[in-house]
Amino acid sequence: MKALYKTHLSLIWIIIVALFNAIWLLISGSSGLMFLGNIDFLIGLALLVIASIFIVGSGHLFTGWRFSFRKKSDLESENGPKYPKAKEVASIKNQPIKVNRYARFCLSVGIFMIGLGIVLTSI
Repeated sequence: MKALYKTHLSLIWIIIVALFNAIWLLISGSSGLMFLGNIDFLIGLALLVIASIFIVGSGHLFTGWRFSFRKKSDLESENGPKYPKAKEVASIKNQPIKVNRYARFCLSVGIFMIGLGIVLTSI
């Protein structure tokens, strides 16, 4: 059961969302249709934003940046960390985009929820 949950996590959550929407529609009737569609759409957009954060986070966007807000003494500047060379930073930043499993989960469930929200709102 645990292996099934790990391999098909997106599908399981899509089924859970669909069942929740069906139960909500049975309870509230047609009066809650617009509300449910709007909530699904907003949660789907939030999941897409979270997926983009996961994708950008694994893309080494801030490699090579150094922030120093206080003035260093001579001894601290001599013993401080050495900055990476431009070629090292470029080789890290030019790696292919990696979409990890968390981003894939958020993308699949988010796209499903946006589609469901559009369908429910247009009815």
